[in-house]
Amino acid sequence: MTSIVLEGPIAEAREREVRLLHDAAELVGQIGGESSAEDRRRLLQNALDLQEMFFLVVVVGEFNSGKSTFINALLGDTLLPMGITPTTDAIELVRWSNRRSKEPRWRDEEVVREWTHPNTGGPGVVIVDTPGTGSVFRRHEQIAKSFLSRSDLVIFLLSAKRALAETERLYLELARDYGKKIIVVINQTDLLEKRERHEVESFVRQQLIELLDLRPPIFMISARQALKQRGHTGIFTASADDPGGMNPVRDYLRQTFERVPPAKQKLYAQLDFVDSIVRKYRDYIEQQVGLVSNDTALAESLRKELERQAESLDDQLATAKRELDRVFDGLKERGRAFIRENLTLQHATRALNQDEMQADFERKVVGSAIDQITTISEQYVNAVVDNSRRYWRSILDRLTELQTRLDQEAGAVDASGYAEQRAALQEAIAIADRELKSYTDQSLAENLRHTFRSNLIGFSAGFTAMLGGAIAVALGVAAPGAVTATAGAVIAAVVVGPALLIGGLSAAALYWRKLKRDAINELDSRLDALSASYHQAMVDLTHRERNRLLQYGQQILAPVFSQLSVLNERYTQQKAALAQIEERSRALRRDIDAITIITEE
Repeated sequence: MTSIVLEGPIAEAREREVRLLHDAAELVGQIGGESSAEDRRRLLQNALDLQEMFFLVVVVGEFNSGKSTFINALLGDTLLPMGITPTTDAIELVRWSNRRSKEPRWRDEEVVREWTHPNTGGPGVVIVDTPGTGSVFRRHEQIAKSFLSRSDLVIFLLSAKRALAETERLYLELARDYGKKIIVVINQTDLLEKRERHEVESFVRQQLIELLDLRPPIFMISARQALKQRGHTGIFTASADDPGGMNPVRDYLRQTFERVPPAKQKLYAQLDFVDSIVRKYRDYIEQQVGLVSNDTALAESLRKELERQAESLDDQLATAKRELDRVFDGLKERGRAFIRENLTLQHATRALNQDEMQADFERKVVGSAIDQITTISEQYVNAVVDNSRRYWRSILDRLTELQTRLDQEAGAVDASGYAEQRAALQEAIAIADRELKSYTDQSLAENLRHTFRSNLIGFSAGFTAMLGGAIAVALGVAAPGAVTATAGAVIAAVVVGPALLIGGLSAAALYWRKLKRDAINELDSRLDALSASYHQAMVDLTHRERNRLLQYGQQILAPVFSQLSVLNERYTQQKAALAQIEERSRALRRDIDAITIITEE
């Protein structure tokens, strides 16, 4: 058994091509994808074939299409067993040798059954009979596809009675995508009338063009009839009598080998295969870049949504503060009226009863303010909570949508590259879910409500105590509880005491006006401070909510963006690496074209 012996430039080209196949295999393994492991294995297998330098002619077709009979007719010998049922899931391989083998030799863990024969077409030429594509053995499919990717020339055998079945179309499509050189042979034409032969050939030709955009040479034969000429023919030997129509096939193969020696054809065929792999993974990466772009756009929309939501809180806060200011303006108006009404001689003694004055103050001044402020605070909190709940639900839905899409694309995306992104997404989803659930109770509103109510009640008690104290001082008594004299005595004290002290009734009137003015200023000051504290409580609530949103966007979505950026950079580098493989293939092809002298044994 002799392989093709290479020397000089063609041998150097072979070594360069072996390195190219190894580099392409490594790159495909790095890129990943659904079939990357299998494509890597195929590239390495083809590199091994190049080192052994056998020219593989692979015969493919459905079970019972007559492949074994066809190969025997091509060899001009009944070498391979022929039958109507598959008896083994092995593959038949016929190597060139000047001696015909009597029995096959098993190899590759009894998967391949190897024969030898002098009529394969020359040293290094190997004819492979793949198991039928429609065979009952499942393993047949895997073996046939494996040798299809290794082939240097594919002879696709169709049955004239069932030309171009669905499985045959799929295998032809695969051979086309691998960049293989294909010829189509329609067998069993002896079962057709002459008119039918022309119809079948036209049908197959049309289907190949319309369905696969293929225009291979097509031959019509009857391998069974051609086999009658065994012993007198081979690939390079035509028969004077050609009942099976094999001579055109033999002529085509002979001219193919004479026009371009098998060694160069071998190198060209494997460059075609590398180019097909480059195209496949370039398209794959373009698809991944598109997915990354879409995912980046979605993540970016989420981040912008976070920013918009944070900004919208300011509008809600401004509205709530205006409502609070309206309530406090009303408190001021009623408080001033209360002061003017109670800081008079007629009401002075009644005002000295602090409990009575506080009750009157809360009824006339505070009134419904507590309920109004409670309503405003609750409406504000509810607006923040409801908007945030809707927002977190939206974030959760869109993140879940992104994760679902990634899961659905598991067969099309780089699973290893997306593992970290999925982890980041799952963490983001978990946090969004926790944030959403944090709004299910009313603790936020209750805390604000309690604070506002307590502050306003405290203001009422504090201000009325201050007011009572001021009146007591004005009346010249120590405290509201010290008033035990009759009303006449009190009035005398009010009229005489201050008059003597200040210098008359006119001065007393000025003193009461100053007292009212001071009380009103104190009222405004206390209400302004209380209003400011309410505003600050809402501001604090708003800031906390804004920080939750922005912190989530910056800290939780950041890993998602990071992973998307890493993937995009990886794909950019992989595209550049594929381009380098493609350029090396073109350069090697040009160098092979320039080689005119090859040495074969």
